[in-house]
Amino acid sequence: MATGSTYPVSRSTGVCAATGRPLQPGDAYVATLVERDGHAALERLDFSAEAWDAGGRPMPPLRLFGSWRGTYHPHEAKRQPLLSDAELLDLFEELGGSTEPKQIAFRYLLALLLVRRRVLRMIGSRRSGAGEMMLVVPRGPASDSAREPIEVVDPGMDDAAVADAIEQLGQVVATDEPMAGGGA
Repeated sequence: MATGSTYPVSRSTGVCAATGRPLQPGDAYVATLVERDGHAALERLDFSAEAWDAGGRPMPPLRLFGSWRGTYHPHEAKRQPLLSDAELLDLFEELGGSTEPKQIAFRYLLALLLVRRRVLRMIGSRRSGAGEMMLVVPRGPASDSAREPIEVVDPGMDDAAVADAIEQLGQVVATDEPMAGGGA
């Protein structure tokens, strides 16, 4: 990932992409990020939980980048995060099996953001056949030693690229505080 790259993501349109029906407050939905050939930006499409469970998905030429489940709340407060911690954690987990470099880099940045937001805790790092790995565990009542660490591939971004990308990711998810620094 080059310095200056962005992951612009729009807010929910409030409409199910499969059925065209408006989402109602409190409706369960699946938000997706999709890629379109020739476009650098990720596009967001929302599907009602019913449409998703019935097989509704982004159609070609769109490619699914990631997804998370949420509950629709229109007209959120101005500084409300675009994605809640739970939604970010769902997206992080969804990207766990990714093999594409862009998704690996995006998952790494999500891990750094979740560490910053105190959703995940970094417990170490190690080298493996896949390269350098950051080891994280979800924060919660169980002790860190009782939790299986989650391995996050370090995509090898330099500190400046990480700092720039984290700043931009922070803007995408509309955090209340500015993002700063390179690394965890």
